[in-house]
Amino acid sequence: MKLFIVESPHKIRTLQRILRQSKTSFIFRATYGHIMDLPKNSLGIDLKRGFFPNLVFLPEKMKNLKAIKRFLSEVKEVYLATDPDREGEAISYHLKEYLSKYKKNLIFKRIDLIEITEWGVERAFKYSREVDEFLYQAWLARRILDRLIGYLLSPLLSKFFKESLSVGRVQSPALKLIVEREKEIDSFSPKITYSLEVLLDNNLKVELYHKNRLYKVSDPEELKEFFESKLKGTELELFETQERRLKRAPPLPLKTTTLIEWGSKCVGLEPKEIMKIAQRLYEEGYITYMRTDSTRVSPLAQSKAKEFIQKCFGSLYLGKYRRKKPQKFSQEAHECIRPTKIDLLKIPLGIKENELYELIWKVFIASQMASASYLEKTYFFRNFNLEKDFTLRISGKTLLFDGFQRILKSEEKEERLPELIKGEKFKILDFILKTHKTSPPPRYTPQSLIKKLESLGIGRPSTYPTILDILYKRGYVVKRGGYLQPTELGKRVCEFLESKTPLFMEYQFTANMEEALDKIYKNQVSYLEVIEGIYEVLKKYLKALKDES
Repeated sequence: MKLFIVESPHKIRTLQRILRQSKTSFIFRATYGHIMDLPKNSLGIDLKRGFFPNLVFLPEKMKNLKAIKRFLSEVKEVYLATDPDREGEAISYHLKEYLSKYKKNLIFKRIDLIEITEWGVERAFKYSREVDEFLYQAWLARRILDRLIGYLLSPLLSKFFKESLSVGRVQSPALKLIVEREKEIDSFSPKITYSLEVLLDNNLKVELYHKNRLYKVSDPEELKEFFESKLKGTELELFETQERRLKRAPPLPLKTTTLIEWGSKCVGLEPKEIMKIAQRLYEEGYITYMRTDSTRVSPLAQSKAKEFIQKCFGSLYLGKYRRKKPQKFSQEAHECIRPTKIDLLKIPLGIKENELYELIWKVFIASQMASASYLEKTYFFRNFNLEKDFTLRISGKTLLFDGFQRILKSEEKEERLPELIKGEKFKILDFILKTHKTSPPPRYTPQSLIKKLESLGIGRPSTYPTILDILYKRGYVVKRGGYLQPTELGKRVCEFLESKTPLFMEYQFTANMEEALDKIYKNQVSYLEVIEGIYEVLKKYLKALKDES
């Protein structure tokens, strides 16, 4: 008999089904998340003894822990199958610590369930390992830093604003992004220019170019005069046709940020809801682990996708292997988010679960397919009244091969041009002035904010939905028409933190902290070094704020 411990009870049913034929008998139990944490009502960190954390068992978990402990007399081995990330490693570490007190000779095996399928479980057993001390220390450093910054700075912020507010290692730079974008929008001055479109007697509308660029001017009267003096009552001659083939590459497989982006665009869900549904799909064994910053695909999944595409669409639709260089801040710990069974198109769950699963399935299959190809054709017209560098042009695009768009429909529209012969002449009938107005940068959506945070190396896949939640709850940000807008309180808090704790608000500093946590995991730096350096800065800020109050 072996004890098999996971975080979520929803995984147990799937695992029982997979391991039903196993020669080993398992007792399955769930932790329902973390079992230990820093205390709620005190700092819980001994600042004089090397930042020693006073981690305590969560009261609401004690009943469950005691129930798990009762099985120890029946087992010799414990499989720790909590989530394959820093948070999951911490839970496994604390479980091992707790259970070892009650049975000294227990054998612990840490397994990583990247996908809850027969293959995934078999692979996890095959590559079982020890609980990773350094991955745990990375979690501990993150938890201590979050507590020090949040717990020590938040009361001073609240005191200044005379209401309950919070500071966060990641939430505060995220707020700064939203506030800075609002400032850009407020200070933006639109620029208006005009271009000339000419209507020909074959119903084509051609545009005036100068030196390969659309000719734009700030005064519309200048274009009217240009038309009257050079083009009115004349003809245009087609003097050149250019054709080129364009390829549109398929999307990369999904990772957490792109799952949130696609899920919002195609299914209309909020980031928190997307991740909640994805969690269930993972626990039920339908997709791989959903908190990942990698687009890497396992060789087995590539092979299965290739077989499916060959069978359903033919060899022309097989894509070439693409390996995107990992982003600077990505950990690449897991592969992409993909379906675990390529030939499973529908799942026995609810509507939203099916919609998100279908999206994950489509994007993954499309990512392994061939590029779409288009023929772009451009007609060049001239008029002998025009100076050398002026031409009138029109371009169109025709789909030659749909490739991945066979299953992932494109929003691009074909713009077919009629067949024209070089030397043909066309009468000019009229003109249209087109107005071009520059736009301010758009406000962030939840999805574009998360994408920006990822590009800056701020936060990790598991934290993104939580960041937004805190910003809403604290009243720093509101969502209007799908866009994030800072409240007056959010602007004032951001201004206060930038003036009083400038280093903590720098994007590079926050990204460097994430990098330092990764270095702890790789045993390149000790977690104490990381905490000490940041605490020295924090102490200076705390002293200055207390001196002011």
